[in-house]
Amino acid sequence: MRMFVESKKKSLKSVEKFTKRFLKSTLVRNIILIVIILDSVVLGFLTLNNNFLPRIYLIYFDKFCICFFIFEMFLKITIYKKAFFKSNWNTFDFIIVVLASIPFIIGSDTFSFSENIIIFRLLIMIKILRLFSAIKELRRVIKVISRSIPSILCIGILLLLVYYIYAIFGTRTFGAIMPEYFGNLGQSFFTLFQVMAGENWSEAIARPIMKIYPYAWIYFISFIVIVSFIVLNIIIGIIVDSFDEIKKQELKNKK
Repeated sequence: MRMFVESKKKSLKSVEKFTKRFLKSTLVRNIILIVIILDSVVLGFLTLNNNFLPRIYLIYFDKFCICFFIFEMFLKITIYKKAFFKSNWNTFDFIIVVLASIPFIIGSDTFSFSENIIIFRLLIMIKILRLFSAIKELRRVIKVISRSIPSILCIGILLLLVYYIYAIFGTRTFGAIMPEYFGNLGQSFFTLFQVMAGENWSEAIARPIMKIYPYAWIYFISFIVIVSFIVLNIIIGIIVDSFDEIKKQELKNKK
């Protein structure tokens, strides 16, 4: 009896090891990626009025993808147990699958594709976010952004301060002659954002003001230099540095 129990435990362990290797295999990852991409394409087709792809088949395929994702999560949690949630990406996938499954579990009669309910449409579309965890390069981009956030927040405070100073000056100086652009602090903020984006600011904003205030070009040029050429380039530099650090760390982990 004891020998039978031990042999059974060994067989279960071997099955568990095989399943873990199978789930980590390139084949399974590619299958998951293909299902995610196909489901994303189907969700796009569901927004179109097409005759060559019947809508009911697209809905059935989307339901199949949901079942596939639920089965995948169930299998992984069963095999890895608590260790599954030690990975942030696994937790991310689990949350997405749970949220995307809500309309499916509650019932398509209540939350159909034809209903104009934004939150449940969002839950259906949220499955596309799994591409972030399925594609290695996208995971790296997310890591770069998350690592850069503290430094970018500091730059954002500096940028907000620059905006605030220029918005106050613009409101007090140009508000009387161009109230549609500098009538109050909010309008001045939006106008400065338009200037930073380079959207028709020269002909529509700067030149009319310069006819009354010839030296107003100093205001606009200095703002563009500070914001576009200095602050934004610092942000790009921070992101590039974070990307290099993560790449070096990945190379060390491989060694």
